[in-house]
Amino acid sequence: MNRDSLAPGEIRLQDVSRRFKIVHQRSSTLKETLIRRQRTETTEMWALRDVSLDIRAGEAVAIVGRNGSGKSTLLKLLSGIFEPHQGTLEVGGTVSSMLELGAGFHPDFTGRENVFMNGAIHGLSEREVRSRLTEIINFAGLEDFIDMPVRTYSSGMQMRLAFAVAAHVSPDVLLLDEVLAVGDEAFQRKCMGRIFEFRRGGGTLVFVSHDPNAVEHVCSRAILIEEGRILMDGKPPAVMERYHRLLAEAPDEVEILDYTESDDDVLQGGEQSPRGWGTMEAHVDEVRLVSAGSPVSRVVSGDAVQIQLTLSARHPIPTPNIGFSMTSGDGTLLYGTNTRMAEFAVDTISGTTQIAFDIPALALHEGEFDINVAVVSQDESTVYHWLDGATQLTVFAQGPGVGPAAIHGTWSLSSADTTAATSPGR
Repeated sequence: MNRDSLAPGEIRLQDVSRRFKIVHQRSSTLKETLIRRQRTETTEMWALRDVSLDIRAGEAVAIVGRNGSGKSTLLKLLSGIFEPHQGTLEVGGTVSSMLELGAGFHPDFTGRENVFMNGAIHGLSEREVRSRLTEIINFAGLEDFIDMPVRTYSSGMQMRLAFAVAAHVSPDVLLLDEVLAVGDEAFQRKCMGRIFEFRRGGGTLVFVSHDPNAVEHVCSRAILIEEGRILMDGKPPAVMERYHRLLAEAPDEVEILDYTESDDDVLQGGEQSPRGWGTMEAHVDEVRLVSAGSPVSRVVSGDAVQIQLTLSARHPIPTPNIGFSMTSGDGTLLYGTNTRMAEFAVDTISGTTQIAFDIPALALHEGEFDINVAVVSQDESTVYHWLDGATQLTVFAQGPGVGPAAIHGTWSLSSADTTAATSPGR
């Protein structure tokens, strides 16, 4: 890695690739290796392939992508932990990084001793560390624990100390990997403040995060990596929307609850099903979420979604009331409806019946939600089958904002002396 040919804070990668060996079989002992003469089988995996990238001094760039896409490998290349197997990589000036929780800490050393050791790793003299020691300890909020061994620290305490050291080194380039994933809200605000202070001082920030709000709040540019290659490079809102679409479209094992039972297995009236309760005269056999014609468990905010129910009845059930609700992870009701509320007449169900509820544009912003379903009598006095948590839906944000509800609107500003301005506020 060349740190001399660029101005402080500049980063340049040209056709950079990095591979790793995957060991498929390993002999357990040296004796076994010598006697059996077994050879270890390995294959090569390219974590990064032909990555070319220029980052200007003072830029704040987010690296996003799915797990295993190559984000952390890229940061380790920039920090000098790894060397590229192909291509050239140049970083101008000094680099400070926080890539792994507690990396560089000795568990038996006190927090104070680890601050001096980490400061030396970052190139600070003992005098420089001592001059910043009080500020580092206060920032981490560890005044009462700084002389205790780090092995007694919680993961949050280790993270706070590691960030405090990295943030007080005053580097030209600061590398952060999911730094806000641990720590309480107060410390996260303190981290954000330090990050903005670093940016105002002209430092270059490279930031890995899955949090869209942090990415759009901190960074002016985002890069999406998929399978070791750059898939998109642009403004954070557009890149995060592409990233969330990628997550939503990724193949996975979609959980479809199938309750079809033989006659011998059907629960008699009043008995409790392990997956719900009711008389079981009418039964929810299958719950399916469909988007763009395919079963899904993950969608992007605003997507069209259809909730499909397959029902079976042991005998004709006149005028049943069929409904569903969406709840957040803590059980808060977000929305619920049924065929009686909608004045959608269902005369009778007998045998197998399919019914669907169409949502043209899902008005959820982001989060994980439970879908609960029920079949009851028209007057709701008899519960045929009630099923909480029939299936789950993960929603990824399409635009800025926080919270479960997607409320689309715009900001506007006007005064007698200012020309009216309007900006999107989705």
